[in-house]
Amino acid sequence: MRRWLAMIAAAALLGSAAAQVCTSELRRALPGPDATLGQAAAALFAEAVRQIEPAWPGLRGGDGPVAEAGDAADAVTYLHRRRLLPEGWTPEGHTPEAWATMWADFAARYRIAPPATTGTDVATMVDEAARALERVADAVRPLPVFAIDGDGQVTLFVVLWNWTPYPRLLVFRTPPGTALADGNDSEARAAPVLAALGGCALRFDGFAYAREDVALRLFVDQGGESTLRLLGSDPHLPQAPAEFTGEDVVAVLRFEHPELAGADVVSVAIEGPSLGIGSAFVVLANVRTNLAIDGVLRSLALP
Repeated sequence: MRRWLAMIAAAALLGSAAAQVCTSELRRALPGPDATLGQAAAALFAEAVRQIEPAWPGLRGGDGPVAEAGDAADAVTYLHRRRLLPEGWTPEGHTPEAWATMWADFAARYRIAPPATTGTDVATMVDEAARALERVADAVRPLPVFAIDGDGQVTLFVVLWNWTPYPRLLVFRTPPGTALADGNDSEARAAPVLAALGGCALRFDGFAYAREDVALRLFVDQGGESTLRLLGSDPHLPQAPAEFTGEDVVAVLRFEHPELAGADVVSVAIEGPSLGIGSAFVVLANVRTNLAIDGVLRSLALP
């Protein structure tokens, strides 16, 4: 009997811990102790979105309803520009129903059921945001494709990001020294790379990697005709050019272009001649992955 009680208690603790994704990050995002529920709601929701949607491009200009937003003004503007605030929402007019609407609308973009919320106080909102974020994190389907040099060092890290309200490619700055582990098992070798580039909500399970010359052929026309459009960045780069061509495309993918100084991740779209069938088979034959074809197709699907 004691053994069963211990197992039940352990299961409850594990379930609670699993639901508390990004709790520390959410708490740090809160405005000061005198923040209103509306200000706290905006700050928590914006931080949760940033954790699961790196470099989400803005969809419109303007500051949004920042009157009475206080220290949460930047969060309100962030949500406004991505059309994530309920119609007519204001910080002073915030209600528990508006909190529920925020999360229900966000969950619907990933085709998942809305989380249960009450929004009665700040502590409860932190817990509910963490639980809602965990649900979205389980739903997304990122597919990282990274390149390595002859020593196994990662030279570029690109994520195919389709199961999202804004399909795009994410290009990450790779921490110095990020490399494959020793051994022959692909998953074990890739594990330290995926851990280094993941976050508290953004987790990478599937992956593909290859030598840089092979990996680049998946994204860049070898004739130099590709155009890379910069859509967004974290932190925001207001002065970055919108387009890159020629050798600058590869420099962006390697995160070596000087215009990306200050950013950790950028959202991009690449246009150019498509990879031919014959070339595609050559590329795929030289890529290491832990996904079967159905797994790849799942990652490429749109919600």
